[in-house]
Amino acid sequence: MSFLYPYMLWGLAAVSIPVIIHLFNFRQFRKVYFTNVRFLDELKQQTRRQSQLRHLLVMISRMLAIASLVLAFARPYIPVEKEMTPPQAVNQVSIYIDNSFSMEALSSAGPLLEVARNAAREIAAGYKSTDRFMLTVNEFEGRHQRWVNRDEFLQMIGEIVPTPAVRTLSEVIRRQQNSLTGSHGESVTSYLISDFQTSMADLENVKPDSLNPVFLVPLQAVRTENLYIDSCWFVSPVHQIDQGVKLVARVVNDSRTDYEKVPLKLSVNGLQKAVASFDITAGTNYDVEIPFTNHEPGIQLGIVEITDYPVVFDDQMFIVYNVAGSIPVLAINGNQESPFLNSLFGKDPEFGFVNNPVGNIDYNRLREFELIILNEVENLSTGLIQELTIYLENGGSLLIIPSEKLDIGSYTDFLQSVNVNFYGEFTRELTRVTEIDRDNPVFADVFERNVASERGGNTMDLPEVRSFFPVTRNARTAQVPVMTMQNGKPFLTMEKAGKGLVYLLAVPLAESSGNFARHAIFVPALYRIALLSAASDPLYFVIGRDNRVSMSNPMLSGDYVLRIVSSGGDYEFIPGMQTQNNLFNILINNQIRSAGHYFVRKGEENIKGLGFNYDRNESVMEFSGAEELNRMIDKYGFSRMRVISEDGKPLAESVKDMNQGTVLWRLFIILALVFLAFEIVLLRYWKLKS
Repeated sequence: MSFLYPYMLWGLAAVSIPVIIHLFNFRQFRKVYFTNVRFLDELKQQTRRQSQLRHLLVMISRMLAIASLVLAFARPYIPVEKEMTPPQAVNQVSIYIDNSFSMEALSSAGPLLEVARNAAREIAAGYKSTDRFMLTVNEFEGRHQRWVNRDEFLQMIGEIVPTPAVRTLSEVIRRQQNSLTGSHGESVTSYLISDFQTSMADLENVKPDSLNPVFLVPLQAVRTENLYIDSCWFVSPVHQIDQGVKLVARVVNDSRTDYEKVPLKLSVNGLQKAVASFDITAGTNYDVEIPFTNHEPGIQLGIVEITDYPVVFDDQMFIVYNVAGSIPVLAINGNQESPFLNSLFGKDPEFGFVNNPVGNIDYNRLREFELIILNEVENLSTGLIQELTIYLENGGSLLIIPSEKLDIGSYTDFLQSVNVNFYGEFTRELTRVTEIDRDNPVFADVFERNVASERGGNTMDLPEVRSFFPVTRNARTAQVPVMTMQNGKPFLTMEKAGKGLVYLLAVPLAESSGNFARHAIFVPALYRIALLSAASDPLYFVIGRDNRVSMSNPMLSGDYVLRIVSSGGDYEFIPGMQTQNNLFNILINNQIRSAGHYFVRKGEENIKGLGFNYDRNESVMEFSGAEELNRMIDKYGFSRMRVISEDGKPLAESVKDMNQGTVLWRLFIILALVFLAFEIVLLRYWKLKS
């Protein structure tokens, strides 16, 4: 037995008061004169024995009554086998309610979120009205990071709504433990009410040494089936007007049921573009291909959707992509403009082509171009190297066409600084291109496959080479040969540099080095390089995870304030902005909480589209039940963590039993009354004969 107020046990000293009274009982006996004293000795002996017994019983009953009262005020209780936390004068209780989308699943008592609300109310009912409570939900808002009374806590429970925010178990416990900063050093008892999805139950990341008492309250849904859209992507990143594209949507069947003829719909800019249907077996995923054609340039807002119940938050995927109306291309020329580049880009309305001599470059405008071509520039200045490095870091694309008089040293310095392979010494050798990587994005869908090509045969007429610059191959870089010569040397390579791409051509365009510029493959090669350079931003972002959006080559100048506005115009905010080495970032800071389309707006101009979707981690209907949670608790040695499972007893009583043990003060009050009543009976009904 333990005591809540052990200092009250000093009151047991009052037990000595009845003893003192009975020891110093100076009662005066009345003299009675008898005419006949024959039976006097026997009467005296009998009366004295009865008096001593009654006095002893009265003293004992008084002592027991006082002792019972003292023990009652000391608040005795019998702790449970492993005491989690002793009862206190004022308990501090932190309760977490999982309000993620998975809590919309149905249990036998209704939606899990409503069951969680009722469980929190029962827990609060297991404590005194004078205790303090703190509510924690997935949003981690500051208004919840404070202690409130029980009435205010119950009111806050009623305001909880589903949220896209997803928190792991370790994050929640860390958040609750941080509440100790305002608890004046007292113990805080934590309760976590959740369905404990496997993706969030990361007990391995919890530090047991820092735990206050923690109780886990698992909830179980009766239906855990879910069909959802997991991800989307385009087969080709190039989007052109009036040309077909193919979107792929991956659908996951996280259930034990096979589905047939499930409809899937694609809408773009509010108009239905395509409808597909598919069959999917239980526990698998299926990639649905959706072909369609873009007829308008600019920002395209797409929605891919299916129909499922009861978990519906993941039945839509919001995507945003851009169909380029005119791709800006800059040619920085060494000695003179290239007639081949002028003929290819200068007369095509899909490209905004600009020629610029190397000695007269406006560095501030480089970021306006999607593709920069270094056309036979012999030497790179320090300033140009610095600006091209920043351009690549921002996601630009660079095509280098070497000059026969190339300064290898300056190019080597530049290419090594961006971690790209570089040129070797100019070599005169008669060879030709013999291999093209048809799976590379530069040539994807350019050629029709035939039986000969599939078997390794090649009957194509490919460019001749008379002289070239060998491109080195460094194991630390990810060089991708797009075209390869007969001698095994790369003819055209593609490499990542920062967030951009660098294409290295091994030959000059002069006829003395070969016939590439006049060959038929010259047009699709450079044309596709230019198309691929068009800003390719992510198709969509994830709410709560992607809080930074990079602007690819943003054309922002002067004084401006960017706003992020929902496509319906009913919500907008001013995001944070960050510039690092001319790399422009927009900081969302968790201000987007609803899935949908958004615009980055400068004034009244939409300069970028954004698609935000809910986190698909909540879509996987795998849960850790009471048995699994207990196994993990034992595995990681959490001595102050327990699972409250359903055992037919009301949750409020379970809370009292597990948290406080068996309270005994009422029993001692009853005993005190019994002993006082016994004393009254002795004094009232036990009359001594005189």
